Amino acid sequence: MIFFSKMPVVMYLARFLMGASTGVIAVVTMIYVTEIADKEIRGALGMIIQVMNNFGCLIIYSVGPFVSYTFLNSILITIPIIYVLACLWIPESPYYHLKDGRIAAARKEFRVLKGSKNEKWIDEQFNVIRIHVQENMESKSSVKELLTNTKYRKAIYIVLGLKILQYMTGILVIQSYLEAIFTESSSISGPLASIVYGFVQIVACIGATFLTRWIGRRILMFVSCLGVSLSMTLVGLYFYLKDVVKVQPETLASLFPVPLIGIIGFNILYANGLGNLPYVMQVELFPVNVKAVASSLATMLACVFSFVVTKFYQVVKDSFGHCSVFWSFAFVGYAGLFFVYFCVPETKDKTLEEVQDNMEKRSPEERALRERNIDECDHREEAK
Repeated sequence: MIFFSKMPVVMYLARFLMGASTGVIAVVTMIYVTEIADKEIRGALGMIIQVMNNFGCLIIYSVGPFVSYTFLNSILITIPIIYVLACLWIPESPYYHLKDGRIAAARKEFRVLKGSKNEKWIDEQFNVIRIHVQENMESKSSVKELLTNTKYRKAIYIVLGLKILQYMTGILVIQSYLEAIFTESSSISGPLASIVYGFVQIVACIGATFLTRWIGRRILMFVSCLGVSLSMTLVGLYFYLKDVVKVQPETLASLFPVPLIGIIGFNILYANGLGNLPYVMQVELFPVNVKAVASSLATMLACVFSFVVTKFYQVVKDSFGHCSVFWSFAFVGYAGLFFVYFCVPETKDKTLEEVQDNMEKRSPEERALRERNIDECDHREEAK
C-alpha cells in the first residue's frame, strides 16, 4: 500500500496495519522464543530479536537518506515475504498444544525442538512442562484474572517498573530527535550521526547476546541503569553549559565530543540491559495461562510510554530547556538502580517452571507433592 500509493488516507491505513502487525509480532515472537529455548540460551535468543530490530533500523539509517522513496520501499517489501515463507516450517510451541490438552502433539513438537533420541530424557523433561502447564491452566486466561488474582501482583509490579525504565530513560527521544540533537551540539551531519548511532547500537546488541550467557539479568540491568543515567547526566550538563550558563563559543567548541560520548555511551549501555532484557523478563515472569495477556498489556503500555515521552519532549525542551529533559531521564535511571537491586529477581539459568516456583515462593517439597497429585489424577483418568 505504501509502495503503490501516495494518498495520505491510504498511507495512514497502511501505517495502522503495520503498527498492529508489528505489535502482534513483538508479543508472539518473544513468547515463542522463550518457550522453545533451553534455559542456558533463552536470554541470548531473546536478545537476538532486538538485534534484528536494530539491524532494520540500521538499514533505514544507512540506506534511507541516499536512495529514493520508491527504491527504499522496494527493499523493505522483500522482508515480510521472506518471513512468511520461513514461518511455513517453524514447529509449534509445545506449551501451546499443552494448553489445549493435545499431549501427543506437544510431545512430538518437544522432541523435534530438543533434537534428542533419548526417550527417557525426553519423557522426564516433557513431564515437568506438562505438569506445570496443567497446574497453571486450572486458572483462567483473561485480563480480569491477571489484574485481580494476587499471585500475579508481584510480576505485574516488576514488569511495570521495567517498562518505565525501558521507555522513560529517553530511548525514543534519542532515536526520534537524533539528527536535531547532533545538529545543535556538534558539526556532525544528521545522516552521518544516524548511521554511526545505528551501527554502534547493533554491535552493542550483538555483544549483549554473549554477555547474557555469563552474566545475570540483574547485574546487566543494574549496570545498564547506571550507565544510561550517567550518559544522560553528561548530555544534560553540556546543554546546561550551552543554554543556561552560556559559556563562550570557543569553550563550547572544545566540548563538542561531550554529547557524542554521552549519546554513544547511552546507546551501548542501554542495548546491554534496559533495551532488551525487559522483553525477555515480561515473558519469563508470568505463568502460561496469562502470559499472552500480560505480554500484550506490557506492549500496549510500552506504546503509551513511547507516545508520552516523544510527544512531550519538545514541550519540556521549550519550557525548561534541553538540560531538564536529559536530567529527567537520568533521574529515572538513578531511581531504577534501587528498583533493580531490591525488586527484580534473577532468572538466568532457570527453567520457566523454576522461575514460577521462585515467584510464588514454592518450596521443592510443595512442588513435588503437587506433581504427585497431578500424576495420580492422570493415572485415574487413563484407567477410566
